[in-house]
Amino acid sequence: MIKVGLLGAGRIAGVHATAISSNPGSTLSPVSDYFPENAEKLAAEYGSTARTTDEIIADPSIDAVLIATSTDTHSNLIEAATAAGKAVLCEKPVDLSLDRARACQANVA
Repeated sequence: MIKVGLLGAGRIAGVHATAISSNPGSTLSPVSDYFPENAEKLAAEYGSTARTTDEIIADPSIDAVLIATSTDTHSNLIEAATAAGKAVLCEKPVDLSLDRARACQANVA
């Protein structure tokens, strides 16, 4: 069973929470959001918990993260999560700057 942390609790995160929860090979582990009450609400809908992004990334029991935060946070979160040994799925685009997106790719390759 793959434990997936969901970073972001906005509109698209609900779609991802449904997909993660409905897959028999994965479980929605904690949810985080800039607004903790949004993370708490989404987590409760799926029988999960809310935690901070840093806690999710640092937790060795979480196998992967799905990044559904604002675009300006994607590259930094991708780099932090991969450095912590997580598999990463990220909403598009990786970054608004092509140079930064390429740097992110180089940093995680």
